[in-house]
Amino acid sequence: MADEQGFPRDLVFTRICHVKQGYDDRRRHIVREFERRGVPVYFYTDWDRPDITPEIRNELVAPAFTHPPAVSLALKHVGIWRDFLETDLPYCLVFEDDVFLARDFVAKFRRGLAELGSPARKAVIYLGNGSNYYTPSWKLRKGQRLYPALHARCTDSYLITRPVAEARCAWIEQNKIYTSIDHQVEQMDEKLGIEMLWFERPIVEQGSENGAFQTSISAKNYPRLYKSLKWKWKKYTRMIFGHNARS
Repeated sequence: MADEQGFPRDLVFTRICHVKQGYDDRRRHIVREFERRGVPVYFYTDWDRPDITPEIRNELVAPAFTHPPAVSLALKHVGIWRDFLETDLPYCLVFEDDVFLARDFVAKFRRGLAELGSPARKAVIYLGNGSNYYTPSWKLRKGQRLYPALHARCTDSYLITRPVAEARCAWIEQNKIYTSIDHQVEQMDEKLGIEMLWFERPIVEQGSENGAFQTSISAKNYPRLYKSLKWKWKKYTRMIFGHNARS
């Protein structure tokens, strides 16, 4: 890594799922949040809803998957993986446009990357606390950042290696996208034998879950104060006790 303290730009392809027009509050937030943490800002704006032609739907999307915002977001993730594979970089870091980064994000991210080891490892690291999923406190080990998991967190923030991007893109070409991207990656990664790792404690939080932003995908838009209080309750209890993945 050229810069031993800063973000490893020479190793990591970084993209943020966003849109060409609208959601200006999110764009401003991301620019401010990433610049003050020293993380590069590269928005990915392909595959907005108006861009999705019948041809691209036939190529990549199953007929039964018809929710336009979720289809658009899923295609953005796939588009990022494909663009990543056009580079010679070993790692791909993907964010959605409502994330908050830990104050020491870069330092901890570098430690997690070092712990992962070989870029040939077929693994995904979930950096955030999506759905308030945590490894319970009694399972944490001093100095360990990455913990094997039986399922994904959410797709608001994750790192993948080239073998993962290759396997996912090939799988989608054969089977198509049939559900929201967070469920899609969990289901296909299990079939593909991809390691799912959780970064503990998380270094990213999703603003549409913690009440900072209204969700742009889900049909359920609860008041932000209600979401914030519910999120905090789950967050601190699950950090101690863990969770039931099905709850």
